[in-house]
Formats: sequence, structure tokens, C-alpha cells
Amino acid sequence: MRTVLFHRKYRRFHGGHLKVWHYFNHVLATPGYDARVLFDANSAWDNSNPWIGARDRALGSLDGFTPDVLFVAGRDWQRLEGLGLLDGDIPIVNLIQHVRHADEWSIQSQYLTRKAIRICVSPEVEEAVVAAGSNGPTVVIPNGMDIPEIATEAEERPVDLLIAGLKQPVLARRVAEALASPDLAIEVLTDHVDQAAFFGAMRRAQVTLFLPNEEEGFYLPAIEGMALGTVVVCPDCVGNRSFCLPGVNACRPEYRFEEVVEAAQAAMALPEGERRRLLDNAREMASRHSMAAERDAFGRVLRELDRLWVSG
Repeated sequence: MRTVLFHRKYRRFHGGHLKVWHYFNHVLATPGYDARVLFDANSAWDNSNPWIGARDRALGSLDGFTPDVLFVAGRDWQRLEGLGLLDGDIPIVNLIQHVRHADEWSIQSQYLTRKAIRICVSPEVEEAVVAAGSNGPTVVIPNGMDIPEIATEAEERPVDLLIAGLKQPVLARRVAEALASPDLAIEVLTDHVDQAAFFGAMRRAQVTLFLPNEEEGFYLPAIEGMALGTVVVCPDCVGNRSFCLPGVNACRPEYRFEEVVEAAQAAMALPEGERRRLLDNAREMASRHSMAAERDAFGRVLRELDRLWVSG
């Protein structure tokens, strides 16, 4: 049995923690592998922490513990370096969730010269880290989503437009004001809500306008929207180019105010036949991004770990 060590500095919930939690469970689901996690001393252990039900797998310290594999994500590099864990020849799996990790100003970019098997959440992330001179093999594993059931056309959708603006609250309100009409039911989300509430909002909406950061590594909410049967409008944020296909399964305007407003208007005015075609294609795309597909792809990496590590 080979044990993979994870590390987390947990202050509050965000999507990066959730994806690492998914990979933690992918390890546990792979025959021949076990997983443990080390949290920094000031980590929060409230109900938002995904590991709250798995505290028996959290290490109190590294005394007497020697991992077989390191799983590194985000700024784990610095923390594991501080613990002296990067000094040996332990295989390292590095999950990269953002294109900015290849930017020179990014702390994470300083570790791209460290040998690792890099899991990139999108082709755009892989392209960025390879161009930056990453050391070791790269594997693209698109983010999987955890939605129990893909929505059907039969669901009632009383909201004409949902604006998912948690990351861009000012822009979200500007767009809502520009589109306001007595004939339209527009809902704006700029505060954090739990996953069930967010999914419920998308299920009620004919169209959802997503407002990500201007650069993302993947942007999972747009894929979740496809699975939940809302017409997806998501401006170009780099990491969504491989799955938000303009005119095929989504609207993907340039990330400028006027273009975003026009795209939302056009999506709400789609003829029924075109709307159905977009939604059918979107459901097909969503079906490729299941959690099972992500787990299977990572399982193949673990089964080929030694070969990948040596070849890198």
C-alpha cells in the first residue's frame, strides 16, 4: 500500500479546497493507494471543511510518518518545502488549477522547475505551464462535477436570467441594471450560497450569465450550468475555451461589458429550435465532465506513476 500525503491550509471554503478533496477521495478509491492529509496548525475545523468527516485521516504531525507520494496544489509547495519533504526523490503529483500559476509573478511559478507529474485542469493550463518550462510530464484531466442528475427540459424555469456574479459583483449589478425590464425576471447572485442553493437557482433559470474572473484555469460553474439545463452565457476567461463552444453549446462573448450584455440579450431571445440544440449539445458536453471520468483518469495516472516519474 502506497500512501499519498496531502497538505492543506484551511481558513474558509473555496473551490480549490473542494477539488483537492475530490482528488483525496480519488486516491482512496484507487487499489493499492491510501491517503493522509496534514493541515497547518491554524486550520479551521468547521462544517465547511470537506475533511470534517475524515479527521481520522488527518495527521497531527509527521513524526514517524514517511509518505510514498506527495500531492501538491497551490501554495503547498512552500509549506512542504518548509517541512523538508521536497528534499528526497519522493514522486510528486502537482495539481494546477489556474493559468496564472505559469506567470512569472506567481509564487507557484517558481516551483515549475521542480520535477513533478503535473495534472492540468484544462488544455489552456497545460499550454501555459509547458510554455513556462515546467519540469516533468503533464496530463490534462478536465474538472469533473458532482451533480446527481442532469436536468431535463420538463423542469419549470420561472427566472428569465440568473446572473452568477460572486466573483464580479459590481459588474453583475451593472448588467442587471442594463437589462432590467418589467417583462423580465432577473435574479442576481453576488453573495456566497451553498451548493444546493446555487444549483437550485440554475435549475430555475432559462439563461444563466456567469461572470468569472477574467482569467480562470477551468471555471466549473459553467459546466454545472450545462448539466442543469440552463442556457450558458460565459465570457472568455481562457480556461473555458475547451468546453464553452460559441454557437455550439454556449454563448462565449469577449469579456467586455457591452458584449456581455448583448450576449445575455441574445441568449434570452433564442428561437426555440436553436435553444434546444444548444441545450442538447451542452448536456452532452456536461456528460463528459463527470466525477467518475475525473476519477478514472487520475486512477490511470496513479497506476502509471512510476513510469511517469522516471520518464519525467
